[in-house]
Amino acid sequence: MKKNACWTCLVCAILALVGCGGPDDSPPGMNPSSDMSSVADMTSTPPPGDMGRDPEADMANPADMQDLADGISDMGSPEVPLTWPAGEGVWGSPTVTFTLPKPEDGKGIYLPDVQETHPDVDWQALERLYIPAGHYPFIRLGNLPERSAENPLVITNKGGQVRIGGLDHHYLFVISGGSHWVLTGRYDPVSQTGDEGFPGHRGGAFAHSQGTYGIVVDDAFVRESVSGIGIGGHATDFEIEYVEIARVGFAGMLIKTDDQGDAHMENVRLHDLYIHDVVSEGVYIGSTQSQPQHQIRSIQIFNNRILRTGTEAIQLGQLAGDSHVHHNVFGPAAIDWRDAFQNYQDGNLQIALRAGHLTIEDNIFMGAAGSMVGLFGLPVQGDDSSANVGVQIRRNHFIGTRNLGMYINNESLPGMRYTIEDNTWSGWRFERDEVYADATPYNHLLRVFNSGTPIAFDGNTWEGPELMVNALPDVGNGEKDNISGMNNRKGAADPLLFVGWGLADDFDILNLEQWAASATRGDGSPVVYQSGEVVMYGGDAWRCRLDPCPGGRVPPEHADTWESLGPLPDDVRVEPGTAWEGRGLNPMFAR
Repeated sequence: MKKNACWTCLVCAILALVGCGGPDDSPPGMNPSSDMSSVADMTSTPPPGDMGRDPEADMANPADMQDLADGISDMGSPEVPLTWPAGEGVWGSPTVTFTLPKPEDGKGIYLPDVQETHPDVDWQALERLYIPAGHYPFIRLGNLPERSAENPLVITNKGGQVRIGGLDHHYLFVISGGSHWVLTGRYDPVSQTGDEGFPGHRGGAFAHSQGTYGIVVDDAFVRESVSGIGIGGHATDFEIEYVEIARVGFAGMLIKTDDQGDAHMENVRLHDLYIHDVVSEGVYIGSTQSQPQHQIRSIQIFNNRILRTGTEAIQLGQLAGDSHVHHNVFGPAAIDWRDAFQNYQDGNLQIALRAGHLTIEDNIFMGAAGSMVGLFGLPVQGDDSSANVGVQIRRNHFIGTRNLGMYINNESLPGMRYTIEDNTWSGWRFERDEVYADATPYNHLLRVFNSGTPIAFDGNTWEGPELMVNALPDVGNGEKDNISGMNNRKGAADPLLFVGWGLADDFDILNLEQWAASATRGDGSPVVYQSGEVVMYGGDAWRCRLDPCPGGRVPPEHADTWESLGPLPDDVRVEPGTAWEGRGLNPMFAR
């Protein structure tokens, strides 16, 4: 059944890096003192009683995968069939394996130095590190070995599903150290990873795949301010795939090591992940604390579903090197914009670029409440600018905007150029004043306050305000100072149809929010919902039965007010043969 994802969203995407407060031309940022995301906090020594509780195939030639990813820029958006690779033999067949000892029932796996704990293992020859199936309050794996691209260490589940969370621990899954390791829940009988009973979306089984992955981090909203997977401790050159993260009290993933400017992290690959229904960011990459912080270099993010995040879907910070974000579905984001943990945490995509080259293409971004995209230059003394290229944002479909489609700050970096081309912004509806009473609509969708970086807008289409860019009064075309525009047009976008995302074809995405008793980001008044609007509560969807649904009525306790829709199926592949085929999830990049 075809499903429509024409959603309206908004945005004032802000990074802590630009500080709090600011005039009208500079949105306020996230307060670093309120940042609840430190991996170090998540990995502190467990309290007393916790101790003891507490690729031969594609990996050998990652350049080939990058060449394929780069090639799509020249091909445009290819037609995409519904078939999906099963992915067998991805990591070759292992001969040297080791299974971690299983702790007592109810206890976690606490190995802050896995090599020291198991000195008899040959950590350079080991091909599979198995985590025994079980339900754990937490897992901590530290001091992983440093390996090579030709000889990766694959970490996976064995004997069933590895499930982490929901047992009231102060962190969930933390990994630190090492290089060229892979964390996978993929069922691959040839490579001997995962488990047949928990295949995830193997072969295209995306619909209702909640709980079916070999590795699942699900905290069932038991604990506030806890994130799903945290990676730091000088880890680098790693890959994560076929893992589900759900219902955590802060971010789905945290990838960074705070306050260690000398840490080295590069060549990170995140793909085929299913992250959904998290309180804050879906993926939080790079520190937002004051310098010194380490760079995140050359990260590849593709074929991920990052759905229904309370704040931003993806936050990319401290970026350098050559990074590529393509063929993902992000959103709806900022669904908790009325009750977020902090003011102005209500964008979709946040970028803070220090050096190098970033390409963001062929993604679907849904929903925002401040700025759909926040693009920030981040000058840091001592950074090498000799390989600077800039940012390319192209062929993305941005759906659902309550305020701005993009905000670009006034920080310029040597040799950088921003190119925004062949994107579509649709579904604009100004609603920001429902929370921030002093907000007024702009007469433009894309807001630029950058006077030093060459910025080109080419071939974009937008719905909403009169102008596309504040700096280009001629309907988005022409030249002014460092800004240029050509072939941009205002007009309606074709509908986006998903294979099966769980709501009607004509459902307006801005009518899906996280249920809130009151608008704590506004005046604290009760939130009243209109008939037909859908809220998320506990990871399930609920449709308003009344006209209106009074504030304060918790969905599971008021069947007369809310109709249960259960978990949404989340098959967010674009329907073949429709206008947006080629954006979002793409089997060309699956394996």
